[in-house]
Amino acid sequence: MKPFAQHARSYLFVPANRTERFEKALNTAADAVIIDLEDAVPADLKHAARESLSLWLQAHPEYQVMIRINARQSKWFQDDQNLLQFANVMAIVLPKTESAADIQAVTAIRALDIYALIETPRGLAQVREIAATASVKALMFGSIDFQLEMDMQGGYHELLAFRNEIVLASKLAGIQAPIDGVTVDFKDEALIELETHQAKNLGFGGKLCIHPNQVALVNQTFSPTAEELEWAHRVLHAEAQAAGQAVSLDGKMIDLPVILKAKKLLQQAALNVKQAQ
Repeated sequence: MKPFAQHARSYLFVPANRTERFEKALNTAADAVIIDLEDAVPADLKHAARESLSLWLQAHPEYQVMIRINARQSKWFQDDQNLLQFANVMAIVLPKTESAADIQAVTAIRALDIYALIETPRGLAQVREIAATASVKALMFGSIDFQLEMDMQGGYHELLAFRNEIVLASKLAGIQAPIDGVTVDFKDEALIELETHQAKNLGFGGKLCIHPNQVALVNQTFSPTAEELEWAHRVLHAEAQAAGQAVSLDGKMIDLPVILKAKKLLQQAALNVKQAQ
């Protein structure tokens, strides 16, 4: 069993009413699995899905999972809270987060990590307050729902300003890099790769996945390349040889930001290896 990923790249959704898929999802290369009680489960199946998930959690304490419960504004929120009693629920994904009070309504039941989904105009307007709220591990961008709420047309570039604000809010709050939204077309590998690279370039740390086929591309994109790691080793070697003196590499000065970037790349690579074990 893989340990629960504290700095995941790929977050794979699996519907809560499909218990036969849970172990398959948990045995993919996804860094984290989110059992979904919200969008993936029709309203008339939510009660049965919650009961089935409860039984599964009791029967499989060896698996560590995240759960996306229903939004605080929904009629299912209070009943979903009962799932917090299980120790193998390691984190909650909270949809339509719009305030610190939404977070606190969960953590009042049990103190655990919250991944706040920003997917409404009000949530985006309050994103810095949400990011700074105790127990928020990272922000997630519910790009599809946000686009619908905003009556927006277009795609990735039309949402660029909002993505930038989510990354900035995360940095200001000192929390993990945010997680970007899903690519709906799970068969279009070129689109998945493009949107994952765009998210990485903006400062996101991972991506939500709706199909196992997306996981490998997401993991690869959010991992340092062989060229980046070779560069990082050369930077740190040059720094060590310089013994505190000014030094350059490939015609460029090596200053503190460059050294910190090299160390971060090597730390990320080591973490990825540990999570895969």
